[in-house]
Amino acid sequence: MRVPLVYKAAPQFGFDIGNHTVKIVQLRQAGHKTVVQAYGSEFFPREAVAEGIIVDPQEIAKAVTPLLRKLPYGRLTARRAIVGLPAAKLFTRTLQLPPMDSGDLVQAVHYEVEQYVPMPITDLYIDYETIAVGPDGQLDVLMMAAPRAIVDSYLKLFEILGMDVSAVEANMTAVVRGLLHSGDVTGSSLVIDIGSVSSDITIYNKFIPLTGSVPVGGEHYTQALIKQLGIKQDQANEIKEKFGIGPSGMHDKVVAALQPQFQTVIKEARRVVKFYQSRSSNQQKVGSMVLSGGSACMPGLADYFSREVGLPLTTANPWNNLQIHKPPANHAQEAPMYSTAVGLALRGLL
Repeated sequence: MRVPLVYKAAPQFGFDIGNHTVKIVQLRQAGHKTVVQAYGSEFFPREAVAEGIIVDPQEIAKAVTPLLRKLPYGRLTARRAIVGLPAAKLFTRTLQLPPMDSGDLVQAVHYEVEQYVPMPITDLYIDYETIAVGPDGQLDVLMMAAPRAIVDSYLKLFEILGMDVSAVEANMTAVVRGLLHSGDVTGSSLVIDIGSVSSDITIYNKFIPLTGSVPVGGEHYTQALIKQLGIKQDQANEIKEKFGIGPSGMHDKVVAALQPQFQTVIKEARRVVKFYQSRSSNQQKVGSMVLSGGSACMPGLADYFSREVGLPLTTANPWNNLQIHKPPANHAQEAPMYSTAVGLALRGLL
């Protein structure tokens, strides 16, 4: 999906909106260096977003406007945003089609959307890209369909903010772009992005052939600890951030509480890997995995996922290969949560 770029020379920033937080990143090019111009995040009421749709744009605008004016780091100079859409609410599919001209390709993609997407085509924005052409002319086409209700709600928010949207894309596309720039993704890599209410999973190998999603995220970890350990929310969050499933006096109880949530994500990760490797023409193996998102830094989580999936794991650091002057104290700790916003901002430089 593309919103035409009218003023290509104007600065842009990445705008990542989650279930109850907004992350903003603006980058700029300085010679051969990519510099962090500004970044920050802000919470907003959970009820302002439902099923990926911004149902109360005024409430989010109220929370975001002060952030746009004064970020924790740097100063936002851009008025045009590159916006990420929740992967769990999008429909993506890699199509294998016979040789055809551009006009027939449009019709073929729309036919596939009508067959596989459980929504009327009139309720969708559709985009596609030819990602490979075989020796016999066969086309590999990456298709994405996004509910109009979601996209239009984002456009309404920016209308209220008095800003422009220059482009929209799937969050996972932005995550992978950010991790490619940081060097965290190399070769055929499994990427797991843990959001607040869902975890998105993909394989990257020159392009993104498929994406899976499960309705389990950081908030579910918190609720599991509250329920199983009989503690309050602030205590559960403290356990997640300070101890996680690493060594502690409550290690066994914490692991027991969180294991069902983890296994749901791991089961889907294994399925995505198995499907990719069975469909790969050269039987290329997935060689590594990357964990990103707000819960990626939970102590012990990287080792657990690596062991269970059976792949070496890197915790995302999208700030790698970016220059930043006097970063805030929590800069490194919060790095994985900015993977999407950094990837969106990078698109504005490419």
